[in-house]
Amino acid sequence: MLMFMEKDNKEKTKPATTQMVPVSSESLDLARMSRDINTHLADESVKRTLLATTFKGLEPVVMKQAIMEGMIRGFNFKNFLEKDVYAIPFGKSYSITQSIDYIRKIGMRAGIVGKSAPEYTYEENKKVESCTITVKRKIDNYIGEYSATVYFNEFSTGRNLWATKPRMMLAKVAEMHALRMACPEVLAHAYIEEEMEKEVIVENEKARVLDAKVEGESNKMGKFLKKNETKKDKNEVQAPESDEDTTYLEGLQELGEE
Repeated sequence: MLMFMEKDNKEKTKPATTQMVPVSSESLDLARMSRDINTHLADESVKRTLLATTFKGLEPVVMKQAIMEGMIRGFNFKNFLEKDVYAIPFGKSYSITQSIDYIRKIGMRAGIVGKSAPEYTYEENKKVESCTITVKRKIDNYIGEYSATVYFNEFSTGRNLWATKPRMMLAKVAEMHALRMACPEVLAHAYIEEEMEKEVIVENEKARVLDAKVEGESNKMGKFLKKNETKKDKNEVQAPESDEDTTYLEGLQELGEE
């Protein structure tokens, strides 16, 4: 009987085995990406160049986040250095965009074999109204045509090249829309800066107004707290003791000595 009890106690006190948790390949990839980013950004000249070009207007910590997101999407660090892909401020965050030249390369690898000349329509005042572009994609022995029409007032910011070269800018947007339509499997989430500029300006203005409002409220709160502290300090200042109070205290002291 005693032998069985000892056996049971030994089984109960048997140390638990440690189970190894497998590390996913996704975690390893993210760790590798992070190391690659840190290695490249360790060079201060590279970091300054990227902040002045590819990530202009972004803080260093946001730039690192954008690079990581880009790598997760399939880009490499060389793409950022050559500005094939870059990030622009978008309100309180950023938006990753690609150059039209890089998009064209992707399209050619996916079977794009040609595009039409831009076709424009004009308003009565002879200002450009719309632009249509057709691209051709070859799949096996079939060549399909994909057309996109975009309108000037939906994308123009009225600034910079939109003011001086409106047709060129609108043609880029129309071509991007047509390419995205023709190659959705590789370009569904790809955008160029020209088609986002107007929305970016709106979002950045919203962020600026919000920051100004928050700063104003913060200043009001600071003034309110300072005013209350001043009042508190004044209330805590004690009036000097009168001669009568001094005489009374001296009398108490004499009685205590007696």
